[in-house]
Amino acid sequence: MDAKLERKVDTTPESPAPDASRRRIVVGSTAAAATALVLPKPLWGQPRQSVNISFWTWENPQQRPWIHKRVKMYMEKNPHVKVDFQFFPFGDLGKKLAVGFATGTAPDGFASQDWVMPVWLDKGLLAPLDPGMVGYSSVAEFRNAHTSAAAQTATQGDRLYGVPFQFYGFCNYLNTRHFQEVGLNAEKDWPKSWPELGEVAKRLSIKEGNRFVRQGFKFAMHSPVWTTIQFNPILHQHGGKWFDESGKCVINNEAGVKAMTVRASLVREYGAEDPADTVATNPLPMMDWLRERASMFFNHPIPLSAIESQNPKMAAEKYFRPVQYPGVRPGQGYSTTYGFHFVVSSKTTPEKQQVLQDMYRFIMDDLGDLWKDVAPFPAARKGKWIEDPMVKSYPGFDEIIKARDNGVPLPRTLVFNELADALHRAVQNIVLNRGDIKGSLDSAAAEIDRAMAGYKR
Repeated sequence: MDAKLERKVDTTPESPAPDASRRRIVVGSTAAAATALVLPKPLWGQPRQSVNISFWTWENPQQRPWIHKRVKMYMEKNPHVKVDFQFFPFGDLGKKLAVGFATGTAPDGFASQDWVMPVWLDKGLLAPLDPGMVGYSSVAEFRNAHTSAAAQTATQGDRLYGVPFQFYGFCNYLNTRHFQEVGLNAEKDWPKSWPELGEVAKRLSIKEGNRFVRQGFKFAMHSPVWTTIQFNPILHQHGGKWFDESGKCVINNEAGVKAMTVRASLVREYGAEDPADTVATNPLPMMDWLRERASMFFNHPIPLSAIESQNPKMAAEKYFRPVQYPGVRPGQGYSTTYGFHFVVSSKTTPEKQQVLQDMYRFIMDDLGDLWKDVAPFPAARKGKWIEDPMVKSYPGFDEIIKARDNGVPLPRTLVFNELADALHRAVQNIVLNRGDIKGSLDSAAAEIDRAMAGYKR
């Protein structure tokens, strides 16, 4: 793939990258009226003393230009504000921020992946936000206005620390032509339970001897974080969790073993997948599905431009469809949902903190414009914007919003990257080497506990 094409369809910024969550960081109102709460007026256009703001985000052909556009519009309305807008490759942003906080060169504000928020908060590197400054009468109103995952990861206790930008869940992307070829109707016969996923995937698979011509379903194996994203809801659906109340990792308990048995069943029970046979990359994790080497794949919302660039026929004839994850209870599946927050450094001045909050409020003031530029990645905020005909007409929109609203967040931990690495090694041993499931999870849980103990030290 040439560089120009890869930039056009790069979806990595929507996909967590391992380096983004590295934890080794050196530490460096609303007035009540008689009958209603009155929010502070925005600062837009108000003459103020000149202020220079630094802001960092990640590069992406859709999202970064839209954020930059809104920042420029804010500066036009507020000539006294000058924003030094910088962006970095997605996998480098976390490292750049870590170095910045260690050396005193961190920006005043930045875009943070939600799964890294626990580390910033643990180090005291984020300033609490005034709900009124970002458009809400209270933290409670803020929570009600956003998806559950976005609200959980933006708050700590009764304080607000992030303005959610975009959050999205994973869908099961189907090749509807493959379904038709084997006598299935994708609209009615999409797999609604985990056993159905295995049976349908087995039926969709095509082999020549021991070699797959087409895999019925594909789990991502190119990245530890993708392994975590795809396994996270399977664990939750089976009644499992990552940590107990004491902070001990418990993915090796009975629920965790059941969940991993399901995760491995596409290979070990149904023979519908070869985990070593893949052309997936970090920019295009869904490449096996795009190239029709796999009939189903769990993925974040896929831009039409990505489908058009890799499979013009699929895009033109529209033989694709997103549906929900399978469930332990048929038809009640849900996926991981994750996203990004605009945050303010606790190291910057109170004046800059105020300006940044006002800027974030302005950036998120037109969600219709956001969708127009960055679809199919939805905003984290709920509301009437989803009723706009322009929004609702997007292929698979209802499924994309359902996945966003019903998904569970990634584990809230101070050692996220170590957790993802340990889980990935366990999955590799289980599906590539046919290793013992309980023993592999025991090793992963012990490794995660050691990482947490090391962090505390």
